[in-house]
Amino acid sequence: MNSTHPCWCGQTDLTDFSPEYFCCENCQTLVLKNWPPAERFDVINDASDFYGRRYYESFVVEDGYPSLAERARNDLNERCMHWMRTVLKYRLPPARTLELGCGHGGFVALMCWAGFDAAGLELSPWLVEYAKSAFGAPVLTGTIEKQDLERRSLDLILHFDVLEHLPDPRTTMRRCMELLKPDGFMIVQTPCFPVGRTYEEIVRNKDRFLEMLRPAEHLYIFSRQSLVRLFSELGAPFLYFEPAIFDHYDMFAVVSARELSPHTEQEGTEVLLRRPEGRIVQALLNANAALLDANAQYKELARRYEEIDADREARLQALLKMDALFKDLQKRCDSESRDNIAADLERK
Repeated sequence: MNSTHPCWCGQTDLTDFSPEYFCCENCQTLVLKNWPPAERFDVINDASDFYGRRYYESFVVEDGYPSLAERARNDLNERCMHWMRTVLKYRLPPARTLELGCGHGGFVALMCWAGFDAAGLELSPWLVEYAKSAFGAPVLTGTIEKQDLERRSLDLILHFDVLEHLPDPRTTMRRCMELLKPDGFMIVQTPCFPVGRTYEEIVRNKDRFLEMLRPAEHLYIFSRQSLVRLFSELGAPFLYFEPAIFDHYDMFAVVSARELSPHTEQEGTEVLLRRPEGRIVQALLNANAALLDANAQYKELARRYEEIDADREARLQALLKMDALFKDLQKRCDSESRDNIAADLERK
């Protein structure tokens, strides 16, 4: 089936996957069927453009997601700590970093506190001002292609839940690769298309990946295979897949042109403790680790309870079965006893 819009890999002969998406069998990427107009992908008028103010104040909330204010309160000790832990595993401060689609700016601020020369990037001027006001985060306005940044000037580029929104991911990621130093790298979080599973299977199993089929905003949904192919073609063949915080539908990868040597957690702690603000970041990491440990213990207790409850139920059913057999046996014995007594009486 010919698509009105090609896959990022150039393929135009796409197969039907779901009511809203095609599947590119050439690279295993889902491609939106009904492509939005080009003006959708920039913000000129914050009051009316799709990714302007209303996207954050009404669209995401109406779609069942937390408001921007809620995210600004809750993200620091949740996803931001997950991201920070991965950043410190592969790069210690100081280093120059840029986060595409930084939202409320909380993670940019955390990166600054940790000792990085960090900045963010957003399309909406209103959101840029929000990030500056809420967290004092340095944030640039516009697309990465329009920024006046020197080639090979960045140590790290981060983008979380951005790749799936890009109309031309190859061009945007190529620009990112140009901005990275030779030993620089990217950290990417994006939905993961489960290759080999049909849409009908996903619906039947009530798979949470269904939540990522969002035709109003998700244009390309990559698989692990297509993500590796995209960056390999751009000169970054080393992808280190780390656990995603939302692993029921996301993937989380460190992308580099060179092999990377991870740092130990202790090395990261030592660097953070050299700065007053870094101590705050370390305290948040510790609190997050304690929360994760408590959640793991709760899940283990819940698992054991289910096992015990299942065992109890099995034992109960066995006892009930034995009781029924005993009653049946007793009934037959009583019946045979009565028959014997009657026979004795007849003989007398």
